[in-house]
Amino acid sequence: MRFSGRFTERGLSQFIEEINRYPLLSREEEIELARRFREKKDNAAKEKLILSNLKIVLHICKNYLDYGLSLSELINAGTRGLIHAIEKFDERKGYKLSTYSTWWIKREIFNALFSEQELIPKSYLAKRIKMYIPDFVQEHGREPTVQELAKHFKVSNQQISRALTELLPIISLDETHGDDDFGPLIEILSIEEAAKEKYVLPSPEEILRQKQESERIQEALKRLSPREREIIERNFGLGDFEVQSLEEISRLMNITKERVRQIRDNALKKLRLILPRVK
Repeated sequence: MRFSGRFTERGLSQFIEEINRYPLLSREEEIELARRFREKKDNAAKEKLILSNLKIVLHICKNYLDYGLSLSELINAGTRGLIHAIEKFDERKGYKLSTYSTWWIKREIFNALFSEQELIPKSYLAKRIKMYIPDFVQEHGREPTVQELAKHFKVSNQQISRALTELLPIISLDETHGDDDFGPLIEILSIEEAAKEKYVLPSPEEILRQKQESERIQEALKRLSPREREIIERNFGLGDFEVQSLEEISRLMNITKERVRQIRDNALKKLRLILPRVK
């Protein structure tokens, strides 16, 4: 299979079929291929690294289906992240490519999901964190924790947490939930996980209907595209809007009712990613 770097819907089934022919590399094989690419820019070694790790891309992409992008679009984004990771990867540092590449794959997927947004951090600390994180990932093969960032920048954990909210959704798609400060940099806590941990975490729909935590809602809505935001605001009666039905919105926006529903549902799914992060 010659790798082209981009996949279409037509070729998706064939792509999934093809990548199953490429087993994950042993640690020794991975080190040797990475060394060949790093030292000699051996494109054959690079291509084998890509093909043997596309299963990881596909596995991660499956977690973000129905967020507004097709599987092929998610794979294209994830593959860009994988290629970038391979080009940056240094096998001498001791961590695995699969561990290292996960951050870059997820970052590209998240950027694709929110491609219409241009989120520029406002505070000086947030800008410094944004520049520092890729270097940390390169050095350690993982994201820094809040404590590690606080120690590096000589500020409190609370200051780091506030600054990180300005970077959404630029960084971190880690979906694990830690019980202490040594967990992932930014945690996404699902409704089901929250219930297990006995947290009260209402769904985006419930938060919107209750119109509570207005600042938190407004901050989250900024991460949506203008059209997604307008449909959410109209449907839930936020801001200057009264509650409007999908049919009313479809007439006002000159699109079908079904298309309004699709956009609204995609926006709500995005809010499930965003709301747990907005403090």
